[in-house]
Amino acid sequence: MGFASGSVSFKRFKVLGKHPKDIDEKVLDKLEAYILQLGEFGVPEEVEYGWSGGRHIFDQKFTFERNVFAEALHFAIRIDTNRVPGDVKKAYQLMEEDATAAGNPSGFISKKQKQDVKETVKAKLDEDLKSGKFRRSKLFPILWDFPTKTLYTPISGTSAEKLLELFERTFELQLEPVSAGTLALEYCEGAGKRREYEDTKPTRFVLGPEGDSQWPEYPWVAKGPQPKDFFGNEFMLWLWHEVETKHGTIKTDSDEVAIVIDKSLELECTYGISGKDGLRGDGPTRMPEALDALRSGKVPRKMNMLLESAGITFDLSLAGETFAVGSAKFPDVEEADDDRTLFEERIAMLRNLSQAIDAIFDAFLKHRIGGGWEAQTMALRKWIMAVAAKHAAA
Repeated sequence: MGFASGSVSFKRFKVLGKHPKDIDEKVLDKLEAYILQLGEFGVPEEVEYGWSGGRHIFDQKFTFERNVFAEALHFAIRIDTNRVPGDVKKAYQLMEEDATAAGNPSGFISKKQKQDVKETVKAKLDEDLKSGKFRRSKLFPILWDFPTKTLYTPISGTSAEKLLELFERTFELQLEPVSAGTLALEYCEGAGKRREYEDTKPTRFVLGPEGDSQWPEYPWVAKGPQPKDFFGNEFMLWLWHEVETKHGTIKTDSDEVAIVIDKSLELECTYGISGKDGLRGDGPTRMPEALDALRSGKVPRKMNMLLESAGITFDLSLAGETFAVGSAKFPDVEEADDDRTLFEERIAMLRNLSQAIDAIFDAFLKHRIGGGWEAQTMALRKWIMAVAAKHAAA
């Protein structure tokens, strides 16, 4: 179920408000109070949602044995859609009209009969919806980590909006999506540099198509909810440079994290002109297309990497703006005596992975916010021009 086995994809949400100290019966009771209850009568809403125990779509039980592991609560949100496909509606309409017209001497249907057909079709559609014929259910696994006050889940889009609403209604707590911008703000506030955060603008690593007068626009950030999420794209470019020039080792406050960028790399033009590049294969950062992309003003938006921290190696993809992790593969736990021990070991590795990602981002922010960014920018510009020249010579 969810995070207990296999590869894991997730976004993180910070839990804001008066956070419970421990997972107790009150927490489980609140979940049970907002499980998805299906009405026995009436036409269901087009979208219905509620909590689930998470083992399957009909699971409505919340217990310490099934849902609590290593100070973390594992459950799910179930979201149902009740929507008749347009082709089915059209078919019902035409069949009813044909049947009615066949009973007329003229062989045609009258205006009044067309209105009656609409009512007949609506009644049929309502019956189909009541019967659950077109109900589609989906579970989104959730891991609520109490020690770090963090929620992990792969949910996104409008489904995420429903999660935020239901969580606040259930626990009177808010969820804040973790992104490059929010992490940078947290770092700056902790360092007493809120003003610097507010004043920070995107860095120009290469000249824009219009020359000195043009600065990067980051159109995908401008359309997003967090205007400072460009920190994540700059971080990925910095990380790429560090990996290439320092043998893949990033020093953090607590440890050294080893990085290998591999399998895939996605880039996009910061000026909104030359589009996107999606590169697949071994060593995508060494591909000619990647080097051309850097020279044209593109920056990474997503990359796959091998990340080694505290002796544990993870294989994952990381999104620059949202810090969403995709298809993270954890090493096997060889000494787990049972499923509970296995899951709790995986939770510990999940915490380790999140801490490692945040630690290397903090290492970047020390340069980006803490001073010396101009020198870093010059080094990055020279590196981009050097790799571009090397590619041209080759």
